[in-house]
Amino acid sequence: MWSLTITNPKSEPVQIKLVPGKMLIGRMVTSDIVINDVAASRRHAEIYFDSVSEVASINDLNSSNGTYVNRHKITGFYRLQSGDVIRIGQTVMYLTKITNSEADQKGLSGTQLFTRELVLEAVDEHPILLYEITEKLNTVVDIPSTISLVTDLIKRAMGVDICEIILAHNFNKINIEGANKLKGRAIQNSSIEESPLALCLPVIGSGKPLALIYLEKNRPGAQPFDKRDVQLAVTVSRQTALTMERIDLLEKIRTEGQVKQLLLRFVSPIEAEDILKDYLKTGKFPDLAEKKVTVLFAEIADLTGLAARMAPKDFPAFLNRYYQFITQVVFKNGGMVKFLGDGVLAVFMEKKDELGPEEKAVSVASEIIEFGKKADSPEHELGFVTGVAINTGNAMVGYVGSQERAEFNVLGNLIKMTYRMQEYALPNRILVGTSTAEVIRNKYLVQKTGSLVMKGSEQPIQVFEVSLAKTSPFVQIENDMSAAFKAVAEKLRARGKKEAEDK
Repeated sequence: MWSLTITNPKSEPVQIKLVPGKMLIGRMVTSDIVINDVAASRRHAEIYFDSVSEVASINDLNSSNGTYVNRHKITGFYRLQSGDVIRIGQTVMYLTKITNSEADQKGLSGTQLFTRELVLEAVDEHPILLYEITEKLNTVVDIPSTISLVTDLIKRAMGVDICEIILAHNFNKINIEGANKLKGRAIQNSSIEESPLALCLPVIGSGKPLALIYLEKNRPGAQPFDKRDVQLAVTVSRQTALTMERIDLLEKIRTEGQVKQLLLRFVSPIEAEDILKDYLKTGKFPDLAEKKVTVLFAEIADLTGLAARMAPKDFPAFLNRYYQFITQVVFKNGGMVKFLGDGVLAVFMEKKDELGPEEKAVSVASEIIEFGKKADSPEHELGFVTGVAINTGNAMVGYVGSQERAEFNVLGNLIKMTYRMQEYALPNRILVGTSTAEVIRNKYLVQKTGSLVMKGSEQPIQVFEVSLAKTSPFVQIENDMSAAFKAVAEKLRARGKKEAEDK
């Protein structure tokens, strides 16, 4: 017996038995084999079958778009063999000679390795299916839609009753009983597992299983899976893998852009790139952790009164200029920024081959003070008063929240102390704590201004003021004298050593 399996992307496969004599193929409803394809002519071709000699042949009836057998366009009569593939437009027909042998009845069974060669063979044998699934999957941008589309396409193209697609993160939920044995082996071996009415194969991308496709026929009289079914399934599996990889890449790009945009609120573009690299490796932002930092807090005095003196449309523009200036200055000096109402908190940490965080903070503070003074100059209509406090010590530093709403935070008594110091930094002063003062005193004139008592602390906090001028003449003279004394001492030691050797 000869059978013809007719497949079309828009309908389930249909299997018909060749009858002796002539069978008309065409778009006419009266045709023996009706082809619902726009590329088919009304009378497209004829198949002749001689039941005595068991010979089948096909003849193209001068159709508009031609008849193809095994990818070659035919002219006149063409003798057919079992396994030949006939194509008219997007309709593909597979000719099979059924011998009713035990092997034919059993169908395929066993294991096949999912190799590159198998994929290439499958794609090569099913260009029509490849074209359609590629066209449709190219428009999909999420995994659920991919699963839904692939499931519908497989059911239609292969005529299966069950199509189950299992994602990798659900592999551990697969039992190893009954039909699920096929699934378990397919995952473990990255192979195709076959039984007469069940087929299981992996969706492999980047060298690892991304999902699993399980197919089953359970309707009465269903034909066992054959080699063509395996090839169809492999073609779909490969395109599914490419789609899933593309969606994963798009998600990574979207996440990367989202995270980078979030980071740019707190750090410079260079810093953002470094943190982003760590995030892409670990999947999370740096947690809160205790670190030694230098923090700077600056605030405009009487911001409410300033807003009242300005035109409503001018005040937002002023704040934007102010915050933009501070952000640029802090980023230039390698710091991080956090806006707090009418104040700005900047955080500086130790880095190799750079100025110390204390010096960077003072440099930023001096630029903030100068910015305020320029705004207060006669050629400007607007003037404002600010004050800056700087402190060095341990604090909890890191990010709190989710990827979408993560916030950079600095917590601890160091921050509270700096806020309190800033209250006394008006007008246009720079106040620093003891630890900061000890580091910068050789480069700036630092004077003790008094002490503050913090709530909950028994010991008063020493506060120092930094002059905006660079190192004072007195400090420079002291440093020069110290260097001179050291040089004299070295000469005296060298002379003493030489006299001792001469004796």
